[in-house]
Amino acid sequence: MVKIFQLIRSIHLGGSEIIAFNLAEYCKSNYPHSFEFVVVELHQTWDVYSSEKKKELNFKNIRIISLGLRSKILSLFVAPFILTFHLLKEKPDIIHSHTDIPDLLLSNTERIFRFFHLRFPKIVRTIHNTELWPTHNKLGKYVESAFVNDWVVGVSEAALAAYNKLRVKNNLSVSLHQQIINNGCIVPDRKEHSFKIDNKKINIAFCGRFENQKGIDILIVRIKEISEKFPDIFLFHIIGSGTYFNDILKLSENNADVLLYDAVPNVSAKLYAFDFLIMPSRFEGLVLISIEASFAKVPVIAAFAPGLSETLPSEWPLNFKLEDKEALLHIFEKIKNKEFDLEALKEEAYSYVSNEFSHSSMIDSYSKLYLEINE
Repeated sequence: MVKIFQLIRSIHLGGSEIIAFNLAEYCKSNYPHSFEFVVVELHQTWDVYSSEKKKELNFKNIRIISLGLRSKILSLFVAPFILTFHLLKEKPDIIHSHTDIPDLLLSNTERIFRFFHLRFPKIVRTIHNTELWPTHNKLGKYVESAFVNDWVVGVSEAALAAYNKLRVKNNLSVSLHQQIINNGCIVPDRKEHSFKIDNKKINIAFCGRFENQKGIDILIVRIKEISEKFPDIFLFHIIGSGTYFNDILKLSENNADVLLYDAVPNVSAKLYAFDFLIMPSRFEGLVLISIEASFAKVPVIAAFAPGLSETLPSEWPLNFKLEDKEALLHIFEKIKNKEFDLEALKEEAYSYVSNEFSHSSMIDSYSKLYLEINE
């Protein structure tokens, strides 16, 4: 049996974390006597979403190890030593890291093992983004220099290209073991929700982290402009948490067209409640929420962005340039005037994601990779 640690930043609403959870659940269920998975989080989270997700993982007999404290910064200092303890105790065959901060933790832990001449588990890293260490170039080089010929998986061509670009830029050899495995999604069931849907308005959802990468700063400005130009037509449901939380809170308090929600567990099964999903991202790896919305037949209003555009059909009429105010306002005007054939758009997007982002293909590809590595 192959024991695998899935290393994530924390148990929160994020695409990379959802992939890690899915691998832990479905590789194990598809190959019941081949794998044992443990989800390892860098720092602890205690919001409603993480509490519910932990209960769900425990119910599915997926163990969780928390390496650090609630503080992200303090956890980065103590986590390598705690992870070292668990690796020595449990001796996993593979450690699978998701995104940059877990990679940083993994690189420091690997250095501890190397210093004491200890055998380290085989490493798999999934590259979930198309911009890697954009504001911390030296730290990125430090992290990458710890890895030599690890198994590297890009969630898209753009994500894998970003990995190779980073390695070459820092005069580091690229891995000989690399491949693309598209993120896959299950067609979501419809579950009860507590969203305050107004059937007299057009309900638009934003779902994700309130961070610069997600374009939430631009969205705040655009919501004000849309509310001013089209009063009482659109209702924005902003779901998630992050750095811009207070800005979103202030917006919701001063604008009746904006409702704020904490991160919602299993939100993919509740997206059907909305008329549209808006994604003003600057960049992505291969974003799950867009794929999930298309499976739920909710049209996605999306900025042109690496890793996001790949999730939608070519010539998608709801695409816009992030900095182009008029382009987005024009889309909203056409929505208001019912100029789009929404049923045709829903079917087009559903057909596209069904062909490109199969959940079973993703699970099978990772399962084969794990078994191949452990031969």
